[in-house]
Amino acid sequence: MRRALPILLFLCALPCLAAAQDRVALLIGNGGYADDALGLRNPANDVRALDTALTELGFEVRAEVDLGRPAMREALDWLRRAAQEAEVALVFFAGHAVQVGSENLMIGVDLPELSAAAVAGSSVTLTEVLDAVESAGADLALVVLDACRDNPLGAAQVGRAGLSPVSGGLGTLVAYATDPGNVATDGFGDNSTFTEALLDHVATPGIDVRVMFGRVRQQVVRATGGQQVPWVEEAVLGEHYLAAAPPERTPDDEVRIWRAAVAAQTVEGYSDYLGRFPEGIYRIVAGLRIDELQGAALPAAHEVPLTAEQLADARAALEMIGYVVPGAVEVGPGRIRQAFALWRSVQPGGAGDFSTLMREAARTATFVGTYTAGILQTDLRRFASVDEGYRASAENLRIAEADFADDPAAQNALETMRADLGRIGQIRLEVAADLDQSRTYYGDLVTLTVRHLADWMTEAAQPRFASSRGITRLSDRALSDARMFHDHLRMARTAPDGSYAWLAAMLKEF
Repeated sequence: MRRALPILLFLCALPCLAAAQDRVALLIGNGGYADDALGLRNPANDVRALDTALTELGFEVRAEVDLGRPAMREALDWLRRAAQEAEVALVFFAGHAVQVGSENLMIGVDLPELSAAAVAGSSVTLTEVLDAVESAGADLALVVLDACRDNPLGAAQVGRAGLSPVSGGLGTLVAYATDPGNVATDGFGDNSTFTEALLDHVATPGIDVRVMFGRVRQQVVRATGGQQVPWVEEAVLGEHYLAAAPPERTPDDEVRIWRAAVAAQTVEGYSDYLGRFPEGIYRIVAGLRIDELQGAALPAAHEVPLTAEQLADARAALEMIGYVVPGAVEVGPGRIRQAFALWRSVQPGGAGDFSTLMREAARTATFVGTYTAGILQTDLRRFASVDEGYRASAENLRIAEADFADDPAAQNALETMRADLGRIGQIRLEVAADLDQSRTYYGDLVTLTVRHLADWMTEAAQPRFASSRGITRLSDRALSDARMFHDHLRMARTAPDGSYAWLAAMLKEF
């Protein structure tokens, strides 16, 4: 069974580069605290540097330094107004923050003393930040928190070090400078370690915002020797580019080139794939195959906490997120455990377990299914349109041949009609081939998800439709396709194996 599905997530959404009024950013850098012991060198530098970078990317930027709670709330109100129906709404905060209970507090510089009451009165909460950025109704809501410096209130026994992970609503990405409960460094140069990495990658053209934060994570991990691991919580549908979007590709480009590399089983083939798709869904597997072909040692598979009963589900999950070649016949228990060990190695502290893997794969399946459903709908419409044109042209030719077959003066016109019908027929075959491919991809995804991932698709993994968010036309389409995918999963769970009940339901629209 072919399961080359995950790539469709990366190929199908519309680019989101827009004019200045459609990209709005609020930057707050708090370093000059009233208590000199809490002073930070870099937040002001971070805001100034990011102001320049985002302005060059077409953002309308409001950059603020050393704000107290009232000024931070006023700035959030500004963002709420300025970013109405924007393509991107972004909030960046650098400074001290603390976790109190289940809430994260961004501390204002007017903090009068180290006490719980003073912190609450001098801070804005992450909930307030999310409410402001999400209520603008932008296609993409970004909250970036370089705010996990060591807890300044530890001695006063107020709050906990680091921040707790909080995800926003649909269309929101929250990026933390480090993983939950840990602390970040202020850096030794002009910028914090995290912001320095962000500045290095934010203007890179052709990469989705999630890929961009992945590069930031890698750079920070290298720079800190693994002591700081940036963290992202997101529920983003579609691709969003802060810099230029990549050249347009057809949905099957990466799949076709990947299959050629797998068939060739050569370093050159896998290198060609990586050269064309450096952020492709199979980049991890391609790198492993190159290492293997060159004699490099693969990750050790011992001490991997996977039971024999979990292997089939783990393989499906690892295929979904790109650590195992989809449909490869030679993937045995040892290779699955190696792939799982590799996946765990990039989790914060190597703490990923089987449940975490399955939840990540289930979330990915939702996003992949959403866009695969969209492709299939598009291909169905294309085929219906071309097929109607072909049938009409064939009928016109039949009538013309019946009426003018013996008329010498009509022969040139009849030949032109036959040639036109032949060209339309060829297009019809090509569109039908695309439809067959997307239908197979979608059917395989439904089967894979129902067999191995459906039990992990909790309410949190499914699309939520908060009334507080304005839904744009692009989001309307994505949300509709997401609902359709989950409807098809429900059909498949009760239908006999091999049933195409989901396709029958989709065909009712055409």
